[in-house]
Amino acid sequence: MSIHPTTPSTYHAPLPRFLAKPRPKRPTFWTNKRHGALLVSWMCFALAGCGHVPLRSVPALSTIDFETTAFQQLNARVELPQQLVPRAEGTRFNVTLTLEEEVVESRSFVLVRNDSDRASAMAQPTVAPGRQSYTFSLAPADQLSLEDIRRKMLEAKAAERTGSLALAVAVTDVCAKGDLPDGPLLVDVYLKTSETERFVRTLDGYDLRELQSGELADLPICSN
Repeated sequence: MSIHPTTPSTYHAPLPRFLAKPRPKRPTFWTNKRHGALLVSWMCFALAGCGHVPLRSVPALSTIDFETTAFQQLNARVELPQQLVPRAEGTRFNVTLTLEEEVVESRSFVLVRNDSDRASAMAQPTVAPGRQSYTFSLAPADQLSLEDIRRKMLEAKAAERTGSLALAVAVTDVCAKGDLPDGPLLVDVYLKTSETERFVRTLDGYDLRELQSGELADLPICSN
């Protein structure tokens, strides 16, 4: 069952952005010395509205530099009630590159379960009783595909073209492994990169009960 909204949106953190009109004698893609980050539009969890992105996370997210970030160190973490489980191919990392107001790359990469990663496990926040967390990373082949998107972005930078880069972690499919508890069904999502070195919350307590009742009732039963 797909649980993202009909029209997902992208949160734009209050960073200088390369989507602005180019300034004289200054490349359109540049590294902001104050924030130390390539100018990327950031970031929304596709399940919910962007109002669920905590403002306290913006400083950490603003350090992520797509020009140099190590894709092999990118990890997502999803925390759910223990009766819910992300299904295979149900957690994705979405990337959209727009140049001159035209989308030139729009990719949705399936994130792979990586709960055995000790370094990621040590960086995770404590999980509350009754909840379960799942850690994900990019497959090696998808890391190479992101390198290709980075190359296109750098070529645009060299040509001083206008553009934007939108990134999102999306949980699109979950299953139930038992009767759902009463009360809110809160979902939290975190991201860790080579810049943040810790999991930064990108979705703060989205309640699945905000979905239409029919969608929630149609949650598939987990096969194992």
